[in-house]
Amino acid sequence: MTSRERNERAVRRRWRWPALGVAVVLGLAAAWAGWTVWQAQRDISAARTAAVGLPAALTRGGGEPARLADDLQQHASAAEKRTSGATWRVLSAVPVVGDDFGAAAHAARAVDVLAREAVDPLVASGLSAKTFAPRNGRLPVGRIADAAQPLAAARRGFEAARAELEPIEVDRLARELRPDFETLIEQVDDGVRTLDGATRAAEVLPTMLGADSARDYLLVFQNNAEPRSLGGMPGLMAPLRADMGAVTLGDTVATSTFGELDEPVLPLTEEEQRIWHDQPGTWFQDAVFIPDFERAAQLMAARWELETGASVDGVLSVDPVAMSYLLEATGPIAIDGRELTSDNFVDEMLHQPYLRYQDDPAAEDAFFSGVLTTLFDRILGAGTDPSALVSALSRGAEEGRLLVRSSDPADQEAFAGTRIAGEFPHGSEGPAQAAAYVNDATGSKMGYFLDYDARISSVSCAADVIGFNGTLRIQSRAPADAASLPPTVTGPGSYGVARGDHLNVFDLVAPTGGEITDVTVNGVKSRGTNRTFRGRPVVSVPILLTPGDVVTLTWRATSGPGHSGGVEFISTPGVHHGGAEQFVPAPCRVDEQ
Repeated sequence: MTSRERNERAVRRRWRWPALGVAVVLGLAAAWAGWTVWQAQRDISAARTAAVGLPAALTRGGGEPARLADDLQQHASAAEKRTSGATWRVLSAVPVVGDDFGAAAHAARAVDVLAREAVDPLVASGLSAKTFAPRNGRLPVGRIADAAQPLAAARRGFEAARAELEPIEVDRLARELRPDFETLIEQVDDGVRTLDGATRAAEVLPTMLGADSARDYLLVFQNNAEPRSLGGMPGLMAPLRADMGAVTLGDTVATSTFGELDEPVLPLTEEEQRIWHDQPGTWFQDAVFIPDFERAAQLMAARWELETGASVDGVLSVDPVAMSYLLEATGPIAIDGRELTSDNFVDEMLHQPYLRYQDDPAAEDAFFSGVLTTLFDRILGAGTDPSALVSALSRGAEEGRLLVRSSDPADQEAFAGTRIAGEFPHGSEGPAQAAAYVNDATGSKMGYFLDYDARISSVSCAADVIGFNGTLRIQSRAPADAASLPPTVTGPGSYGVARGDHLNVFDLVAPTGGEITDVTVNGVKSRGTNRTFRGRPVVSVPILLTPGDVVTLTWRATSGPGHSGGVEFISTPGVHHGGAEQFVPAPCRVDEQ
């Protein structure tokens, strides 16, 4: 061996052990980082599991909420500590994967905030569905008022958690991680909306339930078998009185007993007349053509006072689909020898009566009246499941099937911005708001067979505006021999539509300052009728369906400048679909463009 070879071997020996030491250290560091990541992911997952189960536990009460809250707090605190240390800060700075680690740190802090600032107030308050359960036919106005403070505290906790999640850019994360982060963000957003509505309700319901003085309301039942913008044609109504939480329902009245007026009951605006002519003001049933419940309620209350001489402090509305949810809390009811359950209620209210009582309108009205008064009594009865009742009311409100309008400005302000207010918003800031409304143009109950599902997608930002695509899949579920059904279902065929067919007008609404373009029906360009209502573009597209038809209606829409965050989209609650609010975040912030 030459001297040169001996020297090179010596050099290699001198560097071998330091290099091996470095490799060991790096290996141990990687193992430690991997272990820390695994533990953090485990804690975040466990905390989310406890958080998801907590709302249902709160409705049931007992000791389960406290146990889940403890689990949530322990895992959330552990996750926050693991993701706030030096190891995680280093990992968050690593190119490519740093965004993933940074997002996990934000998620851990958000869950920790939820545990400390949102869950603690709720669990400590002892709130559960039983808190709001009726007793002896009376709603507990005192307990409802007491719930406002812990609900507001929980709402602030969810808002703080949402702020922690705000910096996360989901599109920059590893593809396999995106669904979990999107779900977490969606769950927190849902929590903010739910608690916001619950807090407002707890603040205003005691006065609406007559805690200060008796309140009188008009309760209206919308029939989705004959679609209107806000749900369906009002078919039945009844006065309702609330006094110190005691709620009583008066005699039901068929809206058909109120005929057509020569002049609108209240002056209509030029826009209202241009779009719907005089009908919302001359026909009680057509007030809900206007996609704004405050305005529709004003017209219905004025007509009620004109016909009965009795003024009301507000108008409440519910549809049969929401009522079917309520039967999950009350259990079945029996009317006219028939058992109505949550499964068959919609069919028994929106279709079967028009077959069974086609030659006896009085018997039909008596059946509807019996159903409504019986269900009302059961809701306030001792046998109602309070947890299921709260869930049913929440679901109905979220889908736009429960609507409230109070003549008291303070009450109305409390509901502003919530789905239960049934508003037609026209602000130029915040999320862009869009909608698709449906109105029957057949004069029939064929809406029972109408199925539609409205969606938005491909939300984008460009030139300081938000853009999106809309799709409506529309189907007639009518049987092939629908023309042979009685006129009580098909209509008389005297409105230019053959019996068994179904004509509806779909009103597509763009955000304030925006526009609607590229409207197609089954891929064929359709112009529709262009209008404007309260500063928002509306394109009306008539769709004629024969039994079994499937139609796809698509469009492109943009917002005006100034909107940010994303797009909120609602549609008319129907028999099968519709109603649920959809929110799609924008992939950019308009205010940062």
